[in-house]
Amino acid sequence: MSVPILQLALQTERDVVQARQRAREVAAELGLDNQDQIRLATATSEIARNAFRYAGNGKVAFSLDLEQQRIEVEVSDSGAGIPNLEEVLEGRYRSMTGMGMGIIGTQRLMDHFEIETSERGTKVRMGKALPRFRDNWTERTARELKQKMRERVPSNPFEEIEQQNQELLKTLQELRTRQEELELLNRELEDTNRGVVALYAELDERADYLRRASELKTKFLSNVSHEFRTPLNSIISLARMLMDRLDGDLTGEQLKQIRYIESSARVLQDLVNDLLDLAKVEAGKVRMRPKRFEIHELFSALKGMLKPLLADNTSVSLIFDAADDPIPLRTDEGKVSQILRNLISNAIKFTPNGSVTVSATMLPEQEVEFRVADTGIGIAPEHHETIFKEFSQVDNPLQDKYRGTGLGLPLCRNLAKLLGGSIWLESEAGKGSTFFVRIPAIYVGEKLEADDAEMPPAPEYHRAPVLIVEDNAETARLLESHLRNSEFQAIIATNVAQAEIWTARHAPVAVIADVYLEEEVCWGFLERIRERWPDLVCIASSASDESAIARENGVEVFLQKPVERDALLRELRSRVSQTESRRILLVDDNEIARYILRDLLDQPWLNIREASNGTEAFSAIEQELPDAIILDILMPDMSGFDVLRKLRTASATERLPVLIYTSKDLSEAEQSELATLNASIIKKAEVSSRLSAKPFLEWAKSAGISPEAMAPEANG
Repeated sequence: MSVPILQLALQTERDVVQARQRAREVAAELGLDNQDQIRLATATSEIARNAFRYAGNGKVAFSLDLEQQRIEVEVSDSGAGIPNLEEVLEGRYRSMTGMGMGIIGTQRLMDHFEIETSERGTKVRMGKALPRFRDNWTERTARELKQKMRERVPSNPFEEIEQQNQELLKTLQELRTRQEELELLNRELEDTNRGVVALYAELDERADYLRRASELKTKFLSNVSHEFRTPLNSIISLARMLMDRLDGDLTGEQLKQIRYIESSARVLQDLVNDLLDLAKVEAGKVRMRPKRFEIHELFSALKGMLKPLLADNTSVSLIFDAADDPIPLRTDEGKVSQILRNLISNAIKFTPNGSVTVSATMLPEQEVEFRVADTGIGIAPEHHETIFKEFSQVDNPLQDKYRGTGLGLPLCRNLAKLLGGSIWLESEAGKGSTFFVRIPAIYVGEKLEADDAEMPPAPEYHRAPVLIVEDNAETARLLESHLRNSEFQAIIATNVAQAEIWTARHAPVAVIADVYLEEEVCWGFLERIRERWPDLVCIASSASDESAIARENGVEVFLQKPVERDALLRELRSRVSQTESRRILLVDDNEIARYILRDLLDQPWLNIREASNGTEAFSAIEQELPDAIILDILMPDMSGFDVLRKLRTASATERLPVLIYTSKDLSEAEQSELATLNASIIKKAEVSSRLSAKPFLEWAKSAGISPEAMAPEANG
């Protein structure tokens, strides 16, 4: 509900001043602080002045919105309206009279602002919220305020101007005070920033130290693990030989001792293997080998591997609860198997009697959740994170019988992260445990949405796209530089996912793939892409000679790294179909300019001849008519204009495409003459700054001499 408070007609400048005065008085009666009084008065004055200035009339109405608890001001007029209201409100309108700036400023001063305009006039509604600490205004108190404002005699306009000046001086003083405070704050921030910079430097130094320490630890574990493996394998092999009695019978005591030796060696071997796996994961040297498989196949393999553990603990039953519907996966089967193997073996060890149940469920998010649930001794909640720390174990009576390394669960967590998933557990002491492993059904290295990656660019129309699938940035840049300034455009994809998405939208003329990008994934990608384009040129590359493996996978061309430019271009040009060559005559007296242009236009479909002046140019034309001419303007014997005029007078060359390639600043008259003579223009300065063949190739296409322009479909 809105209660009217006061209304004023805008007929003279004095009425505008009075509107400001009355706005401040109403604001003061409503309990607004000094700043809000000034804001309301200034906003009212500005909009009222606009109404009087541009419409010559209007009125100002003050009212109290009891529901919203705010003072509202409505300024209306019967003028011609505001024709550029949208531009004004967006701050894009500029007027010599300043119209529009006042509206934007007023909008910022008020809590509520709306404006309606048409050919019949303009209406502006503004609102300012009332102080929350005051009692709510009611209809009765609003009417009392209305009566009070009606009885109040307006003060002299000059007093209002004096009041406005005082407000302005006070505002300027406040601004100066805030400026001084801001300068002080800036100095404090500078001191703080220096401290933060010093802290960051120290943190960087500490992080570098920790990184080096981690690298040393990883290197040490890796080296020690490798050194341990050879003697351990020898000990186990010799123990097996003795137990198999290859060199004669053993006494009962000797057989027991040999079994102890073998058992201890195998425990140590497990520790070494876990250490090596952890070192590989931390160093980022674990190679992922995604392949397609189904859950029931994985469970069948696990049953066979875990039979020896069940033989040692016959009071525990191992149950694999496979879903009725097949659950296909494309991820690293070995890593998934290793995680489940560790979890199941732990469950069997720490379950004196009962069961261990393994199950898998496909989730709506295209993720698979594995569960390994046992009825064993359980783990107290305070130890749920401890067991995932390296070399950490929870003390319990069964620990003496099944002494572990404390590395199995940390390794499981790292492998789960590597697969793009996670691992956690639910357990209570004495009530069994359930370990959960959730991983993507498709390995995240392959499943990559277009919005999640910086996708390779679309192919340029004048160059043949060559898709390079290479995760090594330096190698990718080298291959890209080999194809630069050639007829081929390098399209770089850092992984198979990007390559899959790109080839779903575009067709390359050739693919260059790193053999060890993702091993089987790489070969699978090449196989899939050849199914779509049987004639596609596929080139495999690697630092070692993998030509035999490439041929086994159907790839005929193999280039060993580092790939040489000539070898790469030779293979591409010999296998990618090309069109017949086009003859271009390059006429320029500057040998360096001809050299640069000849290098830029190094295209197999271009046959470039050169002439150093106009006389040589016409001699070359008499011998063989070119398909187009690139012509300099400033030459010693005759200018480019003279050459062009002479060309247009001969019937054989009157329609010959000519490109003016000059460093001269052409006047409007010269440009007009060149247009009349049907010649295109490219400035040498523009080309030298970018060293790109693109402007010339675009001209060739527009002139009808590029391979695309000469193709039958292009000619209709």
